[in-house]
Amino acid sequence: MIRMESYRIGIIGTGFGARVHAPMFQHHDGFEVAAIASVRGNVEAAKEQSGITNVYTDWRKMLDEESLDLVVVASAVFYHKEMVEAIFAKGIHVLCEKPMAFDSTETEDMMAARDKAEKLGLINHEFRFLPARSKIKDILADGRLGSLVHVRYELAHPIYKPLTSKRRGWLGRKEDGGGLLNALGSHAIDSLHWWTGSTFKRLMGQLNIHAPEFMDEQGNVEQRTADDAYQIIGTLNNSTTVTMDLVTAARKTDHTAKLEVYGEKGTLIMYDDQDVLVSMGDGDFEKLDLAEELEMPTGIPQAAARYYNAFKPMMDALYDTLETGHRHPTLATFENGRVTQNVIDAIRESSQEGRRITL
Repeated sequence: MIRMESYRIGIIGTGFGARVHAPMFQHHDGFEVAAIASVRGNVEAAKEQSGITNVYTDWRKMLDEESLDLVVVASAVFYHKEMVEAIFAKGIHVLCEKPMAFDSTETEDMMAARDKAEKLGLINHEFRFLPARSKIKDILADGRLGSLVHVRYELAHPIYKPLTSKRRGWLGRKEDGGGLLNALGSHAIDSLHWWTGSTFKRLMGQLNIHAPEFMDEQGNVEQRTADDAYQIIGTLNNSTTVTMDLVTAARKTDHTAKLEVYGEKGTLIMYDDQDVLVSMGDGDFEKLDLAEELEMPTGIPQAAARYYNAFKPMMDALYDTLETGHRHPTLATFENGRVTQNVIDAIRESSQEGRRITL
């Protein structure tokens, strides 16, 4: 049966939601962005960035007045639980930005609301769909590296200048769910779980604040309580050992991401989500062919264009899921979100108490 109308999308959040989600969904034949709701009243900015003129200043009013098939929750983390529960109460599917919630307790309530509504609850881990990450998943799934021994996952985002010259707002406040463990670590943890088919069994974590404050030209000081770097040492349930780290107070780096996977039969290296190399046995590394980059439609804003190769296949998978009623296996679920949230909570506890945590 051919569907004659697109699925109607509502978006809550006028930051990433307006800059990226809105134009991405608008440029997909299977979706129509019916409305956006601004949490902080940034109506004109939301219209300019998203191209959507139907902007609400009250997200609950949007849920009441619009006929929607799915709502994207792209607000600050501390709003997620309240919004997700309200959306499910309306009988609407949810695509929630990562991390899923403020803490693990909230994820349980969100999953209960999903089960009661009998609707989809998905997490926006679009990076799973990048060609390099998909290739890694295929290689580890087919077992060609043998049993995994160790995974090293290093991220370096050289944003020293903006980190020390601009306000971070709620992203710099731990009490509001800010921090880079939430913003970037959540993606890294999810990919690690997805690639290996395993989850953390125990870990030690350290959270750092390399830029603890910012002073503007008027002498006003912003105190940061949320991390801008992390280090993690742990072991997965399949006995693979893991080290992960992130630094952002850096001026320059040769690679923003480097993944090393050591198996009994071979080794895999990934650079910057662009290049994947494999060595079998003691042989030389060979660069693998990846799926070609997608042709981008005209009109995609620059802020969204860098995400296109991840978002487009994710939206295809989402559309197929809505059409068939069968979830595409690469889409991240609320169950995945809960497991990642458990790890994030454990890292915070380990860092605060200075001890190893068993999950």
